[in-house]
Amino acid sequence: MKISGTQLFWLVVSTEIGLIMMFTLSPALTEAKQDAWISILLAGAIALSVIYLAAKVSLLHPDQTFVQYCQTILGKWLGKIIFIPYFVMWYSVDGMILRNSSDFLYIALFNKTPLYVLLITLLILAVYVIYTSGIEGIARCSVIMGPIIVLMILSTFVVSLNHLDWRQLTPVYADSGLTSILKGALPTAAFFGDTVIFTMVFCFLPDSRQVLSRAMWGIVVVTSLVFLAVVIATMTFGPLLSSRMWFPFYGVSRFISVMGFIQNVDILVVIFWMFSGFTKISLFLFATTYGTAQWFNMKDWRKLIWVVVPIVFVISILPQNIAQVMIDYPQKFWLPFVMPINVFGIPLLLWIVGAIRKKRTSKKVKQQ
Repeated sequence: MKISGTQLFWLVVSTEIGLIMMFTLSPALTEAKQDAWISILLAGAIALSVIYLAAKVSLLHPDQTFVQYCQTILGKWLGKIIFIPYFVMWYSVDGMILRNSSDFLYIALFNKTPLYVLLITLLILAVYVIYTSGIEGIARCSVIMGPIIVLMILSTFVVSLNHLDWRQLTPVYADSGLTSILKGALPTAAFFGDTVIFTMVFCFLPDSRQVLSRAMWGIVVVTSLVFLAVVIATMTFGPLLSSRMWFPFYGVSRFISVMGFIQNVDILVVIFWMFSGFTKISLFLFATTYGTAQWFNMKDWRKLIWVVVPIVFVISILPQNIAQVMIDYPQKFWLPFVMPINVFGIPLLLWIVGAIRKKRTSKKVKQQ
């Protein structure tokens, strides 16, 4: 299985933009108020550091996945043991992504449809793509859906320009302060933290020189679009009203009316969300299945998908309401445990140990 640099770029954009734009604006506005745009930029800087670290540690062994080079760098048994926290992260975040995607569709369109029907439908679509073509199929979908997603978002921005109030962005910094701005950046940074999953994807790029640049440009594009979204939401509804909405950007799309002719553009947001949600759950299910198979030394990784999918489905129905998915999971699990251990701690350890071992190996080769 191989993907191109362009496909990697659109994979990053397609998988990250949906959840972040829908679920992180409200927490950022609650903490930072009209300075939420600063929080988004700080979160983008954190995301760049995450993807930079993930790319650098992957480039030590560009032909191996994260599961494989954990064992290459630390040894077979220690490499397998240190990977256990990622199983906890993968399976839990797969369930939360599936639930997030279904919750939004339930609220926006299908509020009379049982939630489990939406969950199963998304799983069936993802399983079909994964089983038939693996990462290549997901990458092709992202190349088609990614530009459509960006075009829909930009179109929403353009038609909302007639009701923006720049005064809603003032005063800058005075009402919030550094502490509130940093707190506002945490939810977005937490959602960006799942880009560590691309350590399972980089090895499928034949030209490893493109890994870092394409991945980081993807993060820049996503950060720019989320920045515009929070600015427009703030200028449309003000920081107070926007912070009380579950989905401020969706609220903006429903509020749009240009000369009484261009209306009901919220369907564009729903479509872009469906595309992004599908790409994200497909990619994460693939990485989880493929990584689990490698950890157990299974040659036919596709057979394992029939085990992974039921587990993910059960996890997705455990939260009792949307607040547990949007608030409790990031604050009580992702930020205190996943971010310091899975996103930064273990990759940094692997990068340091791997770089040292690689230097020692090169010295021995030169001496011989």
